[in-house]
Amino acid sequence: MLVGDRLTPVTTVLRHPWAPVLLVGVGAWLLRVAAFFNRNGTLGYPVDFDEGVYFSASALLSHGVLPYRDYFFVHPPGIAVLWAPVAALARVLDVDSVFSAVRWCIPVLGALSTVLCGRIVQERWGTRAGVVAALVYAVHPEASTAERGVLLEPMLNLTCLAMAWVALRPAKGRAAWRRDVATGVLLATACAVKLTAGVWVLATAWALGGGGEWRRALRTVGTAAVAGLVWMGPFVLLSAEPLVEGLLRFQMLRPPDGVLEPASRLRLMLGESHWGISVLSLLGLVVALARSRRRDAVAERLFSTAWLLTVAVFMSSKSFYNHYNASLAPITAVLCGMGAAWVLSWAEARSRRFAVALTVAVGLTAFSTLPEAINWAKQRDRGLLAIAGAIRAAVPPESALCAFEPAWAIAAGRLPGVPKGSPLLVDPYGFMLHGAVGAPERFATAAAAFEDESTQHTVKPLLERCDSLVLLGRGEWQLSAASERWVGERFTREGDVWKRRP
Repeated sequence: MLVGDRLTPVTTVLRHPWAPVLLVGVGAWLLRVAAFFNRNGTLGYPVDFDEGVYFSASALLSHGVLPYRDYFFVHPPGIAVLWAPVAALARVLDVDSVFSAVRWCIPVLGALSTVLCGRIVQERWGTRAGVVAALVYAVHPEASTAERGVLLEPMLNLTCLAMAWVALRPAKGRAAWRRDVATGVLLATACAVKLTAGVWVLATAWALGGGGEWRRALRTVGTAAVAGLVWMGPFVLLSAEPLVEGLLRFQMLRPPDGVLEPASRLRLMLGESHWGISVLSLLGLVVALARSRRRDAVAERLFSTAWLLTVAVFMSSKSFYNHYNASLAPITAVLCGMGAAWVLSWAEARSRRFAVALTVAVGLTAFSTLPEAINWAKQRDRGLLAIAGAIRAAVPPESALCAFEPAWAIAAGRLPGVPKGSPLLVDPYGFMLHGAVGAPERFATAAAAFEDESTQHTVKPLLERCDSLVLLGRGEWQLSAASERWVGERFTREGDVWKRRP
């Protein structure tokens, strides 16, 4: 609407190039936070085991408790360091309230990733393709689910997309140097969050070098190496051997877990319940590979290589769970944008009506996973707060508690190792499996490893120092029958809590 020959502010905003993808980003945020509107708030939505591990690591930094040096940790320190400023509030506020606050922050990361997916595509292949890419990411079931919890994937996706957006900016002179340095720093940050981000280092080097810009590729990767030393240097100096043990040796020798069949892994990665997006993204992959020989096809080389390498890593990794697919979501979304751009261009060359019909079809395809994403948002966990209430009632604040599911203690306002001197059982799963790495035999699965004494003897010294234990399903799975008898000899069960016998 015109007022005095001038556009109203609302119309001006809507005409801005960023407006379409920003609107999709707002929708992505609403889809993610909708899960928190229930009688129990953020704790009413299921809490993943890994969330408790990462939040505990972040909060313990403010207590001077460091990963690797003070407790066994199997991931790079990035997730703990990046969330530490918020998690440190647990020193002065209730732990469960701070955990809820961090969970409220995560959907913002998802919304930003949605906008970046859209803008990367929009700047190269048009607004319609950009909106398709943003929609695919916004309603991606695994991404939208992961972006409600303190997991690696939300931070990893945002960092990788920010890196790609910066790397693809045109620049000359000093601006080009600043761009490449920023790209390298973001690459190092992504690797500091999760080791699989190494595929983006290789993809970036090929994307730049394949176009003849090898000096730029070396500059970017060199900056990433220096920034990586800054990230890892303090932890290497303080605890080099346990860091190598957790990040490298454990990951290479750990017993397999999760989805083990290669065919099942590939089916999950391609999206067995949303084949439309899979077809569109594979079309985008074919288009990207066909154009990759062009000197200026940096984006095509970057995302096609990242997709191929990520799939290869997931197929060969020791463990695989469905939520790992969240880190494929940004690549899938961008490839869907490429595929949509090719389809719409091909249709427009034939007839306008055909182009309109295909535009509608592509839009519906991008939206096709919305029902699944909404169903996942409706999940509820009514048992967590009941367990937390039992812990609060049975375990005094000054008593040492060991919980086999970190979220149980967090919901009860407790952190591992607090009060000082309590056992630091931050990651019971990884800590116990670490014993299997040093065993003379190799186990077919993690479940088989938990039946062996090699995994049991690592945790017993910590349990002996506890005043109270919470086992339930997780602890009963990880403890062997002999270890459960050992617990029964020393502790008495009172509801959900095992209390040490006098």
